[in-house]
Amino acid sequence: MKVSLLFPPTWHPSQPYLSLPSLTGFLTQAGVPNVSQRDLGIELLDDIVTQAYGIELYQGLIDKKNALEREHRGETGPGSAEHLARIVESLDRFPYLVDRIEPAKATLRGEGFYDMEGYRESLFLIDKWLEVLSSLYFPTRLTVVDNQFSTYSIYSSKDLMKVIRDEQQNPYIALFRERFIPSIVRDHAELVGVSITATSQIIPGLTLCRLIKEAAPDIHITIGGSIFTRLVDNLRRCPSLFEITDDIVVFEGETALLELVNQMAGKKDFSKVPNLIYRQNDRIIVNQPFYSENVNQLPAPNYDGFPLDRYLSPEPVLPVQFSRGCYYKDCAFCALTLDHQNFRQKDPGRTIEELEWLKQRYGVRRFFFTDECFALSPTKRLCQQMIDRRLDIKWTCEMRFEKHLTKELLSSMHDAGCLKIVFGLESFNQRIMDFMKKGIQQEWVRRIANDCVDLGIAVHCYIIVGFPTEKEEEALETMNFIVDNKKLHDSYGFSCQPCLFDLEKEAPIMSDPGGYGIRRIMRPSAEDLSLGFFYEVQEGMTPDQAERLYQHVYEKVSEVVCELPFNYSMADGLLYIARAKSETERAAVARS
Repeated sequence: MKVSLLFPPTWHPSQPYLSLPSLTGFLTQAGVPNVSQRDLGIELLDDIVTQAYGIELYQGLIDKKNALEREHRGETGPGSAEHLARIVESLDRFPYLVDRIEPAKATLRGEGFYDMEGYRESLFLIDKWLEVLSSLYFPTRLTVVDNQFSTYSIYSSKDLMKVIRDEQQNPYIALFRERFIPSIVRDHAELVGVSITATSQIIPGLTLCRLIKEAAPDIHITIGGSIFTRLVDNLRRCPSLFEITDDIVVFEGETALLELVNQMAGKKDFSKVPNLIYRQNDRIIVNQPFYSENVNQLPAPNYDGFPLDRYLSPEPVLPVQFSRGCYYKDCAFCALTLDHQNFRQKDPGRTIEELEWLKQRYGVRRFFFTDECFALSPTKRLCQQMIDRRLDIKWTCEMRFEKHLTKELLSSMHDAGCLKIVFGLESFNQRIMDFMKKGIQQEWVRRIANDCVDLGIAVHCYIIVGFPTEKEEEALETMNFIVDNKKLHDSYGFSCQPCLFDLEKEAPIMSDPGGYGIRRIMRPSAEDLSLGFFYEVQEGMTPDQAERLYQHVYEKVSEVVCELPFNYSMADGLLYIARAKSETERAAVARS
């Protein structure tokens, strides 16, 4: 039986995502003989950011201009005077961009990547090229890492069923139909899995499913990914989704996909497939209880088939995992813990073997640990083995500002190749920290941040503005910790991402909203796939006030943070830090 796994746009162009390589490794280890995988996101970007595509794009702009001049209507929206103006502007920009887009890609794939101005200019040019393409589908806007369909809501199944058929505003229909559907059909896979893990993939991913289903109705299509894991209850009431996919795998997918393969080759008893949601006799069935993998039995991710040379970076940065889930589950705002249900820690020795295998097989020396949070004791053992085995890799990971995260452990991490640690600070105000149930103290944050800087480990902080009951001065205390901390924000590789609080589906706060000062929650009836909610508060900043303050915080933080590459991409930032460290070490050797 042939299985084809597809990762749709849009994701960051400098590195692959972990989901498909994890599934491919598992299926291959289990003896499934014919598994292929494709990152359609980077394939598409690489195909359309070319002079060859420019010929097709230019003709499309001319044709659209002529059509709009004949029949445009209204002042704004598709087919309007504003749409015509965007097309004319795109035609004006086209000659400048078409000669520069391929050199821009070449810059990002070579030594020019490490020239900050060249790096920024290349990303800017590619983004402007995508803006020219987008003008054909106005008001839709594609960017390097995202897409905006302003006419449609990704949280409404009704809107989604419309946009995946809207030839005027959905560029993915024509792009997929021309570039991917023929090869997918020719591949003759009996099962096609589509991974939708980010909101930016919802419309492209569902568009892909619809086009495959129409071109080859006999292909069994399965959707997986964290987006739908958070929508299990909603999916029971969304039969329209099952017109474009046969079923959906929620939570972890390895064993589920293997059993689905076995059932398709055998008795087709889909009730035996864990974590599966499917339609049978007009009923939507959810197979429970949900299954969690034994992480010590999982193989290394397999990146065979991924075009590692087509990503927009001079060398690959591969995602890996040391654990699944989060050992600290109390944060009131966080819905991430749902994705993996419970915390499981992989044996450090197995992780070392994986890293050695990946390094040897793909020639990779840079790794991005996707764990929600590194636990302290296993991290100590992992780092010691990295040092003992002289693994010689550079990596980044996520941790908490824990009381027992000592300078000794941080030093060991540094010696093992850790170049950056991502921290969920959220707030530096002690009352808000406690109210969020973060379980951290200001003094620990100060000490750990200082220790990292002293050791040469870069720091990233996520901060949240507008947690319920938060007052303006409390939010500004968090901002000032970043903005006034010159030692921290002057350290090489530092980054900080302010976020506006979002009341997320499945976050612990939703089990007791009144206890968190939330007076009323609004669920828009049209948005039956909503991942978040509108709300009113009893005290503190209103959501509107929080949004205005968030803009202020974002602007102030941006003044002290290097946006590109460090705030833009953890993978790109890791490469920059690794290069800087290597140059410093060479200079030290030369001086001695």
